[in-house]
Amino acid sequence: MQINHIAVLVAAVVYFVLGGLWFSVLFGKAWLKAIGKTEDEIKAEGGAGVGYAVSIIGAVLAAYILTLFLNHAGANDLLTGLRYGFYVWLGFSVTSVAPTYIFESRNKTLLYIYAGYTLVGYLLMGGILAVWR
Repeated sequence: MQINHIAVLVAAVVYFVLGGLWFSVLFGKAWLKAIGKTEDEIKAEGGAGVGYAVSIIGAVLAAYILTLFLNHAGANDLLTGLRYGFYVWLGFSVTSVAPTYIFESRNKTLLYIYAGYTLVGYLLMGGILAVWR
């Protein structure tokens, strides 16, 4: 089973950049409101470097594992990549996070923001990885 490591890295970077856009330009205000913080409070806390490092490492691992699934399935077209990206999101991502939000009575807006980000991210990675073999 051949792994295209360049495609894995590109998919991971796309997922990481999507996160940057998602939590700033696209849903930044809603996200800040949902976590009960201001932009100044986030900046004052510092530590963004650790968050970025964890995010990019997680993105690389997610892209690599998704590649293994796609290879096993023989996926080599956009539609199949999107479908498997959705399956991974539904089967592993949202089902892991949603119960925590429900049991902890956390802000559902925050759950929707995170679920939307991971959905779009896994769809993008699935498409990239299936097409770029």
